[in-house]
Amino acid sequence: KKQISKLSADNTSFHKEIDVMHSAMSDLHKRYDRAREIINQMRMREDELEEKIRGYLADLNTSEENIKALKEECESKLEAANSKIEMTSVEYEKEKVMMEAQIKRLELESKSWHSKFLDKESSERELILICDSLMGVKQQEGAAMDDS
Repeated sequence: KKQISKLSADNTSFHKEIDVMHSAMSDLHKRYDRAREIINQMRMREDELEEKIRGYLADLNTSEENIKALKEECESKLEAANSKIEMTSVEYEKEKVMMEAQIKRLELESKSWHSKFLDKESSERELILICDSLMGVKQQEGAAMDDS
């Protein structure tokens, strides 16, 4: 009987230990399932983040290409503007030289006309003096003829 009671106590003790082990295994299984669920969520989040990164990199690449295209266009327009400025500057200098030459020519022409005017004025004075003296001689002759 002692052996049966010992075996019965051992059996009860084993059942309790088995129940505790089942409970521990159930907790472990729940923790394992929860950990697996968290890992799967993390993998999904990682996939989402990697997809966003790929999208951002594609956007960045597109932006860089747009910036490069804009830079090339700006450089082209700047080069064209600089070329036009250079051409305008050259044309301005040519026109300036031509205008300065024309001014000098007009100044010389004006001086020539002024000189001619002064010469004509001098000649006119001389002619007036000659005419006045001739008229004076004629008047004297006319007076002398009237006296005779």
